[in-house]
Amino acid sequence: MNTENNSYVETESSLIRKYKNLLLENRDAMILDLGEPIPIFKWFISEKSTWESRTVMSKTVSLLNKIAAAHKEFPDDTVCKMLTVAAKRMRDISKGGMISNEGYKSIIQEAIDFKESTEVVSNAEIRYLKNPYYIWSKDDVPFKKKIYREFLNKCIAEDTVDKNYEKIEIALADYDFNQKKITYNTLSDITELHRNTIRKYLNENLELQEMFDVIKKNSSTEKQRKDRIYNDLRKAS
Repeated sequence: MNTENNSYVETESSLIRKYKNLLLENRDAMILDLGEPIPIFKWFISEKSTWESRTVMSKTVSLLNKIAAAHKEFPDDTVCKMLTVAAKRMRDISKGGMISNEGYKSIIQEAIDFKESTEVVSNAEIRYLKNPYYIWSKDDVPFKKKIYREFLNKCIAEDTVDKNYEKIEIALADYDFNQKKITYNTLSDITELHRNTIRKYLNENLELQEMFDVIKKNSSTEKQRKDRIYNDLRKAS
């Protein structure tokens, strides 16, 4: 991150700190909905990954520097704890024992020393912020991770439903009756949703279905209107 303009990149930790009072006031809420996706810097080290010995040093230095830079507004001792935890995870997946304990300490200190000038950019987005102050029942504590994941997936699914409904509603409301007769395929092209998805939402939402039916009845090009009149006259004769 270029700090000449004193800009910062958000992280999950910075958002938790920013909304700490709100999170504490809502300790019965597992997740805080931020309303829209917020760009953040996020680091993750999978236990299933393996860093080859030739890449250990460069990857370790690069990631620790970025983590420090992303948390430059935090006190140095807090950042040091974050980096120590991250370094341990890196060491667990690194081959060859390329870096000693003192080596990790040195890299961590250098990352802290230069965090103000190290460049880092957002690499992820977050809308649903996990509430670290949520009060878990004793029965739920052993299953916290599973319960949280299921609840998060439910929130994401509900958000997708709302967004898809809005896409279809806007497409119908803005449809020009002088365009060709509207069809599932037409609506699919406009919304970039699959034809089957369009059909499902219309079947499950009467308002959308009624809008679609009215537009289908009245929309058509000039040629389509003339053809329809001609065909109606033929049927009447």
